[in-house]
Amino acid sequence: MVTNLPPQAKALMREYQEAKSIPEKIAKLEALISAIPEHKGTEKLRRNLKKTLAKLKRELEEREKKRAKSSSGIRFSVKKEGAGQIVLVGDTLTGKSSLLSLLTNAKPTIGSSPFTTRTPIPGMMEYLDVQVQLVEVPAISIGVPWLNSALSLCRNADGIVFVVDLSRDPIDSLKFIFERIKSAKITLKKPSVRIEVEKRSSGGIQVFCSGCLKDCDVRDIIELFKSYGLNNAFIKIWGDVSLSDVERYMDSSIVYKPSLIIANKIDVDGSMDNLVKLEKSLGGLTKVIPFSCINPPLDLLKLKSEIYGMLNVIRVYTKEVGGSPSKKPLVVPKGFRVIDVAKIIHSQLYNNFGYARVWGSSVKFDGERVGPDHILNDGDIVEIRTK
Repeated sequence: MVTNLPPQAKALMREYQEAKSIPEKIAKLEALISAIPEHKGTEKLRRNLKKTLAKLKRELEEREKKRAKSSSGIRFSVKKEGAGQIVLVGDTLTGKSSLLSLLTNAKPTIGSSPFTTRTPIPGMMEYLDVQVQLVEVPAISIGVPWLNSALSLCRNADGIVFVVDLSRDPIDSLKFIFERIKSAKITLKKPSVRIEVEKRSSGGIQVFCSGCLKDCDVRDIIELFKSYGLNNAFIKIWGDVSLSDVERYMDSSIVYKPSLIIANKIDVDGSMDNLVKLEKSLGGLTKVIPFSCINPPLDLLKLKSEIYGMLNVIRVYTKEVGGSPSKKPLVVPKGFRVIDVAKIIHSQLYNNFGYARVWGSSVKFDGERVGPDHILNDGDIVEIRTK
């Protein structure tokens, strides 16, 4: 233990060591970390305490999950398919089933009685040459027995589409859903820094960064994740990030989900007034798209584009030297580099990378020769040459 701690920190250290329950330990540890001054002599202690705090929070979260599962008795699980998974969320009778039927190949039961949908219903939405999975979630409403399972689906998804009914004032029901979303540690407010971790069974740790690493490099990030017991993962980072930002992510169980609201029944009397109220209440938190499932537009491409855009991905096509571009694209995060594509295709292409030729909007002319760090745009074609 560092000997030059202020008296308050030493007292809090004793209180933490004497704490019995996990919530008490977490509270004492958070207070202790705040009381320790930041300088070179306390850097290692603060880092170790933060790791302990993250571990305690994970233990508490696991206990709460087990308790919730045992109490609800209802479990939902939908395996992800396609370029990403977007959940359709809302109160009962808002038009989620109708929307799913319009946008995908799914055939849900569309009824006029409340709570017709009681289990998740997946469907595949085709946008350009990409498949996006949409999942209708059973209604999130007061007293439903599947609430915790529905919220788990939201946490696991890549984005959330809220469906509201403009034939009535939607603010109260949406407020309830937002409160439940927040209680599930989901935020709809886009953070300045975004970090996603995809755990894997093998392959070590790979880091993709679209932005700037301020006071560290990729090796520091890898070592930090290893110190938390994570040895195989694909880590995606967007924005300018410091090692402290990554540590805060490790300590937090709050997840960001991109979202939009589809305001259904815009063709009903009184709907415009409710739309104005809705947009005013949101204060720009998320985009609102007026829509009618009964009288939909002939071309649904614009709506599909909005949903696809939530995934923050691009399509990249590969081609062999002298060959034709692949018919099926790679779907990768925005900001992906040529070298990242090489790593996905084959380790030999990555290890023996020489240069690449690119056709598309990211280059000045088709077939331009580029280096490993060239950032790709949607629809680009990549031909990788080895040494």
